[in-house]
Amino acid sequence: MARKILLFLFLLFISLSYSQAKRPTVMVNARAQKDKILLRWAINSPIEWQKANNKGFVITRTTVLRDGIILAKLEKILLTPKALVPEPLDSWLDMVQKDNNAAIIAQSIYGESFEVTGAKEGELSKIVSMADELDQRFTFALYAADMSFEGALKAGWGFVDTNVKKNEVYAYQVSVFETPKVKESSYVIGLKDYTALPAPTDFIAIPDDKKVMLSWDYETFKRIYTSFMVEKSSDGINYTPISNTALVNLNDKEDHPSKNMYYVDTLSVNDKMYHYRLYGITSFGEKGEMTKPITATGIAAIVTSARLIDYNIINSNEVNLEWDYPKESESFIQGYEINLADNDKGPYKVVSKIIPPSERKLNYKENLFPSNYFTISVVGKNNQRLTSQSMLVQPVDSIPPAKPIGLEGVIDSLGTVKLKWKPNQEKDLRGYRILKANNPDEEFVDIYHKSYEGTTFKDSVSLKMTNSKVYYRIAAEDMRFNISEPSDILVLDKPDKIPPAAPIFKDYDNKNGKVYLKWIRSYSEDVIGYSLRRREKGQEKWLEIKQINDTIQEFIDDRVDNKKTYQYAIQAKDRSNLWSSLDHSIITVQILDFTPIKIISFLQGVPDRENKKITITWDYSKTKVKVTCLSVYKNIKGNPPTLWRELNGDVFTLEDKNLKINLEYEYHLVPSLQSNSPAKEEVITVVY
Repeated sequence: MARKILLFLFLLFISLSYSQAKRPTVMVNARAQKDKILLRWAINSPIEWQKANNKGFVITRTTVLRDGIILAKLEKILLTPKALVPEPLDSWLDMVQKDNNAAIIAQSIYGESFEVTGAKEGELSKIVSMADELDQRFTFALYAADMSFEGALKAGWGFVDTNVKKNEVYAYQVSVFETPKVKESSYVIGLKDYTALPAPTDFIAIPDDKKVMLSWDYETFKRIYTSFMVEKSSDGINYTPISNTALVNLNDKEDHPSKNMYYVDTLSVNDKMYHYRLYGITSFGEKGEMTKPITATGIAAIVTSARLIDYNIINSNEVNLEWDYPKESESFIQGYEINLADNDKGPYKVVSKIIPPSERKLNYKENLFPSNYFTISVVGKNNQRLTSQSMLVQPVDSIPPAKPIGLEGVIDSLGTVKLKWKPNQEKDLRGYRILKANNPDEEFVDIYHKSYEGTTFKDSVSLKMTNSKVYYRIAAEDMRFNISEPSDILVLDKPDKIPPAAPIFKDYDNKNGKVYLKWIRSYSEDVIGYSLRRREKGQEKWLEIKQINDTIQEFIDDRVDNKKTYQYAIQAKDRSNLWSSLDHSIITVQILDFTPIKIISFLQGVPDRENKKITITWDYSKTKVKVTCLSVYKNIKGNPPTLWRELNGDVFTLEDKNLKINLEYEYHLVPSLQSNSPAKEEVITVVY
């Protein structure tokens, strides 16, 4: 069932200006219990909220479903014969003594002034301290109403409907009395919508030194609960609330919504176990299901760091490290982590797993830098880390880097060369030597003259030189000036600036409305394809009618119109996308097609002896060709035909009454076309 969800104070906390940007509207929320339905509402405008407290709210209820069937005639009743307004101030006295939130509601409605003082950093008052008095009244009143449903009822912002039935569904409508300016709202709900309130999830405790940070899933439950309560126990049996008021999330913002909610509980000692459990509270004052208890014990902070005291270099990629740490402090830590950087300022990277607290040595066998700065971190049981000062380790290195791989490149039309390759993995890599040769037999020359940092490089070549190719290699160099074996040779083709030789038409023919073309291929060796083009004579733009590979030397064009003159051109393309000239690759062809066109698509002759006649009917093909007239020839079978009738092109039937019985008559229909093209003759024989 579709529902409208009311977002109360927490959205208003995010932006007090929200109410100014929207049309004043009554926002309605409802909650079904086992035998009653609870309603809550608010207005999203401070000014209209203040006016509505004087005018009051009106509630109507419409029964829309009964036993799962929509009522043909909806049953509508007024639940508030008298508009709901806040109860008189005197009636609040007993409640405000017991309920601080009710006191806030009463003060926001009846107080002569409403000023926030003594605000502390991070508290609710800090958020709204810059708002004007009306906004403060509005904001605090709705906040307090979310915390106290009884107070909301007393303020005329809530209603309990007990006259409800389990087999019915209702539409509740809430409006401000005689105030059409404020948009009314509705909520559809029935007793069958009752569901038990769930327990919050992901409830965890993170221990620290004399404190515990509690965390739980807020994003999933913020549409259900407006606040939460944490209970604490030292024996796992007797629990008490951790605070005097319910916990609310003031960090949830529209542009940065909170996923989790946090609370920090301080502890008097670290060695005692505490039990925690959590439940949510709705805007109707309902308490949700309690979570399963979790436990936490404070963890002492780390106060002593470990100290690296010695090292022993085994080879260029292996070193033994040794450190010192008080034995009596081992029980307070998880262990140690070794950190490494190539300079004293870092950044440092963890290069070991957690080392047990009793260990004091480590054999490190990974790739070392030319200069290695090691630190050691003590890891506390709460994952707190305390890191030592660095120690410099410099191994002797005489091993060159690995041979570079993945060298590739391209030369553009201006002669600019772009090279790239895969980076070497050595930590002590200084850079790369860029080597070049113009011919396969000459010696490669270092064109950068020093180590090049990076894995891409730009060079240039002369396109006027006769060599068609250029050759590159690279070699890696480390910080000890050890140079690797050069990479495999990269061969790049220089751009081709000379277009291919043009193909030539050697023959053409025009018959049966088709053009038959033949040509001689280009003699250039780097040709990769041809483009056959056509245009009507007198036109400028060529139309490509066929892309052809190097093995085809003829083509039949059957998409031509009779009596038109066409020009054909063929061009060759080489590997550099250069096209041959059209100067000697164009022919002109005039289309002359005398093949008769079939125009008559239907022809029928029906003898009628009773009326002594033959009826001939016909129809033309649905083409753009127009028939101007029709010549009909007649003869007795075996005799030559003679012209019998001349008809207009819009006639489609003809009767013949000049007949003799038991003879076969032949009728010849010859259309004449507006285009003067020949039309095919159609003949029908009729036995009379």
